[in-house]
Amino acid sequence: MPPRGETITLSELRRRISAGLLTKGEIKLYFEPDEKKSKPFAPALKLTKRVDKEGKRPGARTVTKLYFDAEERLSAPVPASSGRARARTTAAAAARMKVLAEGDSWFRLPNIGWPDDMVDVLRKTYDIPKLAMWGDEIGKMVTTKKNNYLVPLGSGLYRHFMFSGGGNDVLASVGTHVKRFGAAGTDPADANSYIKTSFDNALDTVIGHYGTLAGHVRTVTNPKATLYVHGYAHARPRQGGQYIGTKLEALGFDATSSLARRIVAAMVDRFNVRLKAFASTQNAAHADYKVVYVNLKPAFTSAADWNTDEIHPSSAGAAKAAAIMGDKIAENVPVA
Repeated sequence: MPPRGETITLSELRRRISAGLLTKGEIKLYFEPDEKKSKPFAPALKLTKRVDKEGKRPGARTVTKLYFDAEERLSAPVPASSGRARARTTAAAAARMKVLAEGDSWFRLPNIGWPDDMVDVLRKTYDIPKLAMWGDEIGKMVTTKKNNYLVPLGSGLYRHFMFSGGGNDVLASVGTHVKRFGAAGTDPADANSYIKTSFDNALDTVIGHYGTLAGHVRTVTNPKATLYVHGYAHARPRQGGQYIGTKLEALGFDATSSLARRIVAAMVDRFNVRLKAFASTQNAAHADYKVVYVNLKPAFTSAADWNTDEIHPSSAGAAKAAAIMGDKIAENVPVA
C-alpha cells in the first residue's frame, strides 16, 4: 500500500483488487461518492485523486464494478497469534441462521459516503451473502439475474429469502407520473388527484415482476423458503433534492410543502397497498409456501430516520427497519 496521501496507479489498483489485497481502509482512500452521476437507488462512485488513472477515463459503471470487486475480495488479515479467536469467530458465524437477500439500494449501499443499509444491520445477526446490489431494477432482478437467487435457494441452505424492489418505480417516477401544480386543488387532501393513471399502470408492471419472483420461489422445494417483501416509508422531498425535490419543483411545486409531501406519500401508499395485496393473494392461492409482507413505515418516525438524499434510510432508520424485518423472520422460524 502506498503511504497515505501518495498515489497508486489504476493498473496497480486493479491488480490489488484482483488479488484480494485491498483493505477496508484502502478502499476508502481510493473510492468516493460521485454525486453528479448518482441516480435514485443507484449511487455512483468515482476514483479519488490518489488514483493515477494513467490517461484513462473509467466511467461510473467501471468504477462501481471495481469497488464491488474490492468489497467482495476485501482483505481482512487475522494475526497469526489469534488462531483460537479466529476459530471462535468461524464457529459463531456457522451457528448464525442463513438468510438470503436480493434487492436494490435499500438492501445494499456502498460502505463509503452512505449510511448503513438494512442488510448491514441484519448481517450482525444473520449469515447473509452479499447478493443485493444498488441500482438493480426489479425487472432485471427477476429475469436476467434470476439465477443470483435461484441457485442459492436451490442449495437447500436458505429457509428465509428477503427481497427489496420497486423503489425506482415509485420514488424515482415523480417527474413522470405527477401532474403539474395547479392541475388539481392546492389542499394536501387533493394529493391523489395529482397522480396520473400512468402510475397505476407502472405499479401493474411492478406487481407482475413480483408474480414472476413468486413463481421462481415456488419452484424451489429443497426446502421452500419463506419470501419476505417490504413496502416503503414516506420519503421526505427536500428543496433542491436531487431525486425528488427537483422533480417536484420542475412541476411547479414547493418541494417542502404539505401538498408535495402528501403526493409522495400517496404514491408510496399505493405501492404498499398493492404489495400487501399481492402477498395475501399468493398465500391464498398457494398453501405450500408463504409470502410475508413487511410494513416498514412504523420505523420512520422522524426526519432523523432519513438520509439527506431524500430516499434512503439513515443508519438509525436502517437499524429500526432491520429490527422490524428481524422480528418477522423470527416469527417464521420453524419450531424444532
